[in-house]
Formats: sequence, structure tokens, C-alpha cells
Amino acid sequence: MTQYQTASTNARLELFALLKAQRMPPVEADDLVTALEAGTVAGAQYEVVELDGMAPTSSGPLRG
Repeated sequence: MTQYQTASTNARLELFALLKAQRMPPVEADDLVTALEAGTVAGAQYEVVELDGMAPTSSGPLRG
């Protein structure tokens, strides 16, 4: 999980830097980034719901 959190944080910081370079006020940048993140989560949840039931049936216990 840590690698995904790091990637997410890095992407967020890069996006803020790009918006700052375009002289977007920090409050507006934060609102935009928050909205984009919410949209991304909603899209991912939609994909999971759409795929529900499409996984193959279990062939027994998982081996680790």
C-alpha cells in the first residue's frame, strides 16, 4: 500500500506545482484537486461494481 500512497502524494504535489505555475490561487487548486480525486474514486468504484460477478469461480484455497 505504501508505494501507492507515495505515488498518489507525488502526483498530487506535481499537480499543485503545475497549477501554481499557471497562477491558480491555492484555494482553487485545492478545490480542483479534491474534485479530481473524488471523480477518480467514483470512476474506480463504478468499474468495480460493473465487474462484480465477472470473476472466475474459486478453484480452492489460495496458496501463498
